[in-house]
Amino acid sequence: MTDKNQNELNDPMVKYTETPQQAGELFRLAVAFLAKHKLAIHPVNYGLAYHYVAGSDAALNGRMDELLIPGEWSDRVAFKLFRQYISHCDEAMLRDLREELLNIVAHTLGTMIDLTGKTSVTNQHIEKQINTLAESTKVESVMKAVSSILAETHSLVMDTSKFEAQLISSTEEMEKLKEELDYARQEARRDPLTGILNRRGFDQSLETMIAEAEEQHLATFSLMLMDIDLFKEINDTHGHLLGDKLLQGVANLLTHHTKGKDACARFGGDEFAILLPETGVDNAKNLAESLRIIIQKIVLKRPNQGAVIGGITVSVGVSAYRLGESSEDFIQRCDKALYRSKALGRNRVTIAG
Repeated sequence: MTDKNQNELNDPMVKYTETPQQAGELFRLAVAFLAKHKLAIHPVNYGLAYHYVAGSDAALNGRMDELLIPGEWSDRVAFKLFRQYISHCDEAMLRDLREELLNIVAHTLGTMIDLTGKTSVTNQHIEKQINTLAESTKVESVMKAVSSILAETHSLVMDTSKFEAQLISSTEEMEKLKEELDYARQEARRDPLTGILNRRGFDQSLETMIAEAEEQHLATFSLMLMDIDLFKEINDTHGHLLGDKLLQGVANLLTHHTKGKDACARFGGDEFAILLPETGVDNAKNLAESLRIIIQKIVLKRPNQGAVIGGITVSVGVSAYRLGESSEDFIQRCDKALYRSKALGRNRVTIAG
C-alpha cells in the first residue's frame, strides 16, 4: 500500500470534491445501482454504491464486481469494504457527514420538485427524516435517517414513473378522442350519399367566406346553384337506385372539375351548390356552362334491365357576392336566377341581377 493510500485510511473522513449538482446525480445513480442489484438500502451499501458509480476507486469497483453475485454479498462484507476503501465512521466526522448528506438530499429533492411538481414531493415522512438528519448528534440516528430518506425517494421516483406512464397514456387517449371528434365534426358536414358537403357544411363555408370578404372589404367570390332537370320523373320512371346513382355521378363531376378551395355541396334533394372563392361572376358563368355540357354526357344503365339512360340536363343560377349582403339575400338572388333558367326552358345558365 502506498503512503498516499495509508494517509487516506488514517484520515477520519475522505473529502468529497463533487458539486451539489454532481452529488445529486451520483445520488440518483447510486439508488438505481442498489435497486439493480437488490441490495438493502442502508448507509453502508449506499456509500459503496455512491463510490462505485462515481468511479473514484478502480480497486473498490473491481472488488465489488467480484462480490456482487448471489450468495457472496452480505452486510458484513459491505461493512468490511466500507472500512477498507472509504472511511472510518466515527463521531469526529459526524458534522461534515451530516452536512454533506443534507446538501445531496436537498439538491435531489429540489430537482424532483422541478420535474414532478411541488405537491407530489411534499411528503411528510421525508420532511420528518430531513429534520431528524439536521438535528442528529449521533452517527446511528444520522444513518437511520439517511436510510429512510433513500427508501422514500426511491419509492417517490417509482410513483412518479407510474404517474408519467399514466399521463402519457391519458394524453394518447385524449389525442385519439380529439381525432375521433374532428372526424365526427367533418362527417356531420358531409352528405352521406354523395360524400360532398351537406347544407350544414355549405352554410358554414358560406359564412366563413362572407366574414373574410367583409373583413377585407373585398367581394371576390361567387355562388352557383344547380338543379337536375326533371329529376322527379327520372326517379319515378327508373327507380330511386338509379336516381341515387345519378346524384352521385353529378357530385363526382362537380368535385373533379372544381379547384381545391372551391366548396361543392348537395344543397338539398336534386339541387347542388358550388362556392367559388376568388372567382368573378363571368368566370363562374363560364364554369357553369362547362359543367352543364359535361353533365349532358352522363350515361346511366338501369339496374337489372340494361336500359341506357342519357340526356341528363341541369339548370343553373350564378351570382357574385355583394359587400354588406346577408347570406340569405345572396342565396335568394342566386336561387331566382336558377328558376329563371328553368322558366326559360331548362338546360341553361342565368346570371343573377
